[in-house]
Amino acid sequence: MLTREIVIEKLKEVLDPELDLNIVDLGLFRDLEFGEYFPDFDSYEYIKVTMTLTSPMCPFADQLIQDVETKILELGKGDANVELSFDPPWECPENLKLELGL
Repeated sequence: MLTREIVIEKLKEVLDPELDLNIVDLGLFRDLEFGEYFPDFDSYEYIKVTMTLTSPMCPFADQLIQDVETKILELGKGDANVELSFDPPWECPENLKLELGL
């Protein structure tokens, strides 16, 4: 059965093209929601990922959204749905500030 942890591990394969770090460690991943489960198909109506970007003007927004959708679809457990949220704005995680020189 698909779990939240499995999906989050899959999302760690999505790298920010500028920073070369995954979206989970960067704090871009916000939430995960599963639609209705269909046991006959071992699939969900949808798998919705809520995420943010480092900036609302991020030049790689479309690529990141497409990469997240692709990774969700690779799981073979439901349609992918990505929602962007900028409330609250992204803030670099403390553990990465030194690594990124911020």
